[in-house]
Amino acid sequence: MIKIGSFSKTLSASVRCGYIATRADWIEALVDLGVATSFGSVSPLAAELVRATLGDGSYRRHLASLRDRLARARHEGASRLEAAGFTPWLMPRGGFFLWCRLPDGADSATLARAALAEGVVLAPGNVFSASQTAGGFMRFNVAQMSDPRLFPVLERALAAAPTAA
Repeated sequence: MIKIGSFSKTLSASVRCGYIATRADWIEALVDLGVATSFGSVSPLAAELVRATLGDGSYRRHLASLRDRLARARHEGASRLEAAGFTPWLMPRGGFFLWCRLPDGADSATLARAALAEGVVLAPGNVFSASQTAGGFMRFNVAQMSDPRLFPVLERALAAAPTAA
């Protein structure tokens, strides 16, 4: 088994440093493969930042704080979305995203285009659907839901958008 991950979303978007966890006898071949297929290298500064953060215990505290902030943002965002007519499809226990069902007949691509015209980028469901059957859903990034433009734009887009057939 090989586990591959990154610190980009949890430590900082600008820290491009990941990890591979696997059997010790596979590591050298994987490092060689990484060197052979990579156009760049790991930043020594990023690697040292990750090492220091993991070594002094601050990463664990940082993750706990991040989880708490995201949980609050998920619950607050879900409440505000429900008040605006969106129904959370499910309430995740973690992560950055809330999937919501739109009010009956509303089309997420139409809403996204209307919002984009006002400078707000939204994620219509079909962007994530190979079968293109998620037009009645939208994915919201809870970390960005504090943007004061979001809910007024959603309300105007919802009011102005023709409903899907």
